[in-house]
Amino acid sequence: MRRPVYESIHLLMQRAHDQLTPADWFQLTDLADAAASEALRLAEVTEHIGHMVSDDGESATRSGFFQDSRNVHALLCSLSNSLESIGAMAEVGSYAASQLIPSQQPEVKP
Repeated sequence: MRRPVYESIHLLMQRAHDQLTPADWFQLTDLADAAASEALRLAEVTEHIGHMVSDDGESATRSGFFQDSRNVHALLCSLSNSLESIGAMAEVGSYAASQLIPSQQPEVKP
C-alpha cells in the first residue's frame, strides 16, 4: 500500500540526513511530542464521532452526516491520512532523538 506522506518524509530525511546539525536534530525531536498530542486529539475526535453515529442510529429521525457509504469513506480516508502523518511525525522525532545519542565506539588499543 502506498503511503505518500510517510514515503515523502522518509525521502526528505534520507536526503537531508548529512546536512542536519545537532540543533536541527534537536528541533526535529519535537515531532515525537507533536505526534503524541495529535494522536490523542484524533482519538478524542473519533470517539465523539462514534458517539454521534451511535446516538443517531438510536434516534427516530436521522440527522447525522455519515448516512451513506460516500461520507463514511471520506471520513475513513481522512482518518487514515491523519494516522499516516502521525506515524511519520513519530518516526522522524524518534530517529532525530537517536541521532543525538553519542555513539559508543569501543576503544581501540594499539
